[in-house]
Amino acid sequence: MGVKLQALLALQDIELQIVDIRRQLERKQRQVAAQRRKVSALREAIENERLNVRRRQAEFDEMDVDIKGRTANINRLREHLNTVRTNKEYATVLARLNNEKADVSRLEARALELMQAIEARKQELAQHEQAQAAEVARLEELQAQYEQAAHSFRGRLAALEEQRAAAAAAVDPETLALFERLSERYEGEVLAQIEQPNPRRDEYICAGCHMSLRVDAANTLKFRDEIVTCKNCGRILFVRADE
Repeated sequence: MGVKLQALLALQDIELQIVDIRRQLERKQRQVAAQRRKVSALREAIENERLNVRRRQAEFDEMDVDIKGRTANINRLREHLNTVRTNKEYATVLARLNNEKADVSRLEARALELMQAIEARKQELAQHEQAQAAEVARLEELQAQYEQAAHSFRGRLAALEEQRAAAAAAVDPETLALFERLSERYEGEVLAQIEQPNPRRDEYICAGCHMSLRVDAANTLKFRDEIVTCKNCGRILFVRADE
């Protein structure tokens, strides 16, 4: 293997370490972002539940006022029954009294159902608030883990960036531009080894994409220090030194 490909392999080794660190940090960032979205959704759902409880409570309060008003009217009608002088008037007041009592009974039944529903919603709301508190704690934990990882990797990443700059200086600009394009596409895995699945056959494949290669690609790299790329995936090919 020639000097040019050795320099690229050295650069790739550093590049892969940098990519791995960045990948770890990005994964932790994604976890934090996903957890933040989860907490936000929970908060919105809980706020909607609270609003629903307040609406039901307002409905109950309004119904309670109506029941109290009708109950007071029933008491007045009862008192009025004691003062009527004719059977017709008595029957009229009694009918009003019975209708009012029936209405109150229906309202009280509805109010009881509504109160039970409110209590059930309040219990569910309390459970959801506990779940939210747990998810907020998880978010804080993930955020702390990310910040700790970022802090611990900062020195290592800075050192690798310096090494990368030094290694890149050993590569000509045109080849370096190709390397950087491929690094962005394949997350640092720029070079691919030429493999010969069957040593008895003059057949070769790219270890990056596992597609067949022309024989002259392998022969060129065995004897010359040149940049040869895979026609399928575009990676820079190399042959091991012992081959």
